[in-house]
Amino acid sequence: MPTASYDLHLHTCWSYDATAEPEAHFRRARELGVHTIAITEHHNIDSWEEVAAVAGDYPEVRVVRAAELTVTTSVGNVDLLCYGLPVEPPSALAAVLTEYHDWQRRAGSTLSAGLQALGCDFSDDARRKLLQTYRPERSIAFQGVTHVKNGVLRGYLIEQGWAADEDDYHRLMKQVREQVTPPPYPAVDRVTSAVHEAGGLVAIAHPPQYFLNDDRARMDRLREECALDGIECAHPNVDASLTSLYREYCRTHSLVSTAGSDCHDTTQLEERFAQHGGPAEWLDEFLERIIQR
Repeated sequence: MPTASYDLHLHTCWSYDATAEPEAHFRRARELGVHTIAITEHHNIDSWEEVAAVAGDYPEVRVVRAAELTVTTSVGNVDLLCYGLPVEPPSALAAVLTEYHDWQRRAGSTLSAGLQALGCDFSDDARRKLLQTYRPERSIAFQGVTHVKNGVLRGYLIEQGWAADEDDYHRLMKQVREQVTPPPYPAVDRVTSAVHEAGGLVAIAHPPQYFLNDDRARMDRLREECALDGIECAHPNVDASLTSLYREYCRTHSLVSTAGSDCHDTTQLEERFAQHGGPAEWLDEFLERIIQR
């Protein structure tokens, strides 16, 4: 697959499950001639200050301010890519982002409580030490002791003997959910209204899992409920046939088409940065829509 000129779905170490430093995305963009990127942290915009500082050394790379915000909908949790956010979030968006910070800490403490209820010695302090094995101290200091990346948690629980293998890990997590109720993500209407009020665009991320591939009734339902401005039509988890279908759906409903590699670490940066299959014309349409808003 040829390298695209843009990548609108990237994560840094400011996302709970990613390890790439902000500058790594800029270096890779320069190496490959990619001229537009979007850093879309999970649940936060905490990397923006670092990203802005790094961007000054890479003037040929445009950065779109963005975040990936998971919301509660009538069909379950859905990941939304929110683009074109302002440097200083207005009050409604600032309140939503504060809610996400609180959610990450509550999700972590709830996990610890559930495991402890099952006899696993996984205190908040133990969770902090586990986070320190892959997250930089500056992100922990700023965000607090959050939830843990799934793969890291699985490996730790198996290493401690609390789960025998991956299947046993999933069994254990089911038991945890029976002991404690995980905190819900913020409600979709509150999040999307705050993003739109701030002048941002809302696109659904890696949609096959939410659209049930190509269920038109489901697509229509989420388009309305999530107040979508766009769809991530090209992504490593989107088959080429679905890319064409989603693109046509976007054209029918005047939605923008976005594309991204969803890189989280340096290995992924080497293997799939800007390898999503989205054509250049999508970026032009996307940027025009952001400017219009």
